[in-house]
Amino acid sequence: MTYLFYAILGFLPSLIWLAFYLRKDKHPEPNSMVIRVFIWGILLAPLAVILEMALIWLTNPSVSPLTILSDGIENGFLKMILISAVIPALVEEYLKYSVVRRKIVKNPEFDEPVDAMLYCVIAALGFAAVENLLILFSSPLMPIDQAFGTITLRFLGATFVHALASGFIGYWLALSLLEIKKRKRLIFTGLSLAIIFHAGYNYLIITAIEINKSAVFLVIIFLAAMAAIVSYNFKKLKKLSAVCKI
Repeated sequence: MTYLFYAILGFLPSLIWLAFYLRKDKHPEPNSMVIRVFIWGILLAPLAVILEMALIWLTNPSVSPLTILSDGIENGFLKMILISAVIPALVEEYLKYSVVRRKIVKNPEFDEPVDAMLYCVIAALGFAAVENLLILFSSPLMPIDQAFGTITLRFLGATFVHALASGFIGYWLALSLLEIKKRKRLIFTGLSLAIIFHAGYNYLIITAIEINKSAVFLVIIFLAAMAAIVSYNFKKLKKLSAVCKI
C-alpha cells in the first residue's frame, strides 16, 4: 500500500501541471492523444538515462559514470557543469522534442500551431513523472513527510522546468511548421534556448545553491521569467488559426 501511495505521489506534480495546461487549450485534444503522448514521455526516461550515462562516460572513459557523478567537484568545475547540467539538458530536451516531431506532427489531430507547445509539454510531464518516481523509490525509502517535501519542491522546480523547457521547443516547432523555408533554423533556435534554460536551472540547483543559500531567490526569479515567456508564446500561438504546414 505504501508503494502505491508513493507511486501516486510521484505522478501528482505532472498531473497537476497537465490539468493546468490542458485548461489553456480552447480546442481540447482527444484524451487518447493526451494519454499516448504522456506515455511516450514516460518511455523516453530509460533511453535518456542510457544516453546520459554514455555521454558522461565519454568525458572520462576510464572511470564509471556513477563514479564521476559521486566524485563531485574533484573532477573539475567545468567537467561537473558538463556532466551535471549540460549533458542531461541536451539529451532530455532533444528526446522530448523528437517524440513530438516524429509521432505527433503528422497526426490529423495536430491541426493548430498551439498544439506543438501543448504536446511538447505533455511529453515533458510524462518524462518528469518518471524522474519523480526514481527519487521517491530511491533506497532506502524516504519517510512520508520527506516524500511530501520532496514532491512539493519538484512540483515547483524540476517538473515545472521540464514543462517550460519543452514549451520553448514547442513554440519554435510551431513556427517552423508555419515557415517551411526557415524550419531547420527555427528548430535549432528552439532546441538551443530550451537546452540553455534547462542547463542554467541545473547549474543553479547543483552548484550555486550549495555555495550560497540565497541563490534560491535567483532560481525563483529565473523560473518566473521563463514562465512569463512561455505563457506569452502560448498566447501568441493561440491567435494563429492557420493549420500547420507539415
